[in-house]
Amino acid sequence: MEFIHSVLAQDETVAAGTVVSYDLPVNPLSHILVTLKYTRTDAAADGIPTFPIVLALMTKIEVLYKGSAIFSMSGADAVAAGLLVNGFESWGHNYLGVALEETSFTFLVPLTRTLYSERECFPRSTRGELILQVSYAAALTGATAVKAQIETVELPNAAPENYLRMTTLTFTPAVAGEHDIELPIGNPISELVLFGTTFPVGTTDVATRGYIQILVDNYRRFYSHSNFETIHNMQGRMRCPPGFWFGHQHWLEALTSLTGWQFPGNHLLKQYVHVPFDIFRDGRYILQTAGKSDVILRISVDVGAEDPMRCIPCEIVPAGGGV
Repeated sequence: MEFIHSVLAQDETVAAGTVVSYDLPVNPLSHILVTLKYTRTDAAADGIPTFPIVLALMTKIEVLYKGSAIFSMSGADAVAAGLLVNGFESWGHNYLGVALEETSFTFLVPLTRTLYSERECFPRSTRGELILQVSYAAALTGATAVKAQIETVELPNAAPENYLRMTTLTFTPAVAGEHDIELPIGNPISELVLFGTTFPVGTTDVATRGYIQILVDNYRRFYSHSNFETIHNMQGRMRCPPGFWFGHQHWLEALTSLTGWQFPGNHLLKQYVHVPFDIFRDGRYILQTAGKSDVILRISVDVGAEDPMRCIPCEIVPAGGGV
């Protein structure tokens, strides 16, 4: 076995408001890496990294097979999904410091839950069938001289059994209370990545996802009832790093004291929740949907938190079964 890590686009200039498409390799494909390089225009606040700048630069990243999406989400959601599903954390450059500093950040676009897996990756395709499409924000706020590097990891000898499909469901509740989001039926679902705009902060104890339940044909399954705080706080139980905690403390021997204290703050995953089913990645707990009438994610919205939410189901699609 071998893998081929190669460059698809080298330092391409990024223009605001554009949509750029690339033909992807025809070999079985494990994942795509989209790196944005730019000059940060503003100094970072004391002790606080400037990650929100780069997360907003891409409004949508899609992988299309014969026109149908097998990966579709915003740049920010791609970072969360990479952390939670794949345990991938970009070690970007220069997120603390002065203005006018060169910075870079890499976004993962996975077609597998386990990078480099020859059993789970997108199967061999024909030239022009598999497309990467990147949509850039209307304004590249906080960044100048933005360039894109796009690299791919192929597995030429792989004969995959299945691949990972992640696309975004969006919902904005009009009122508080319970709301149902219909999950896709047909393929097993490994896990869900959920975004909710509002989370408890300050003295305001409300959340866009107060609690969640999973229902299959009107019966509660797996997550009979779980509160936002608990399921959010336990999402590190799988394999993900925490997502850029704000820092730590240094001992300066010359001063014989601690200095530069940075309190752990809300991280990149503060608005996200990971809802895994296939804990061991061996299928024993996977959420089966084939032959079901309905598979529902039920979310209770707190009063005062009637804001947009997103759900990204992670479907395990047979490699010979199309999209």
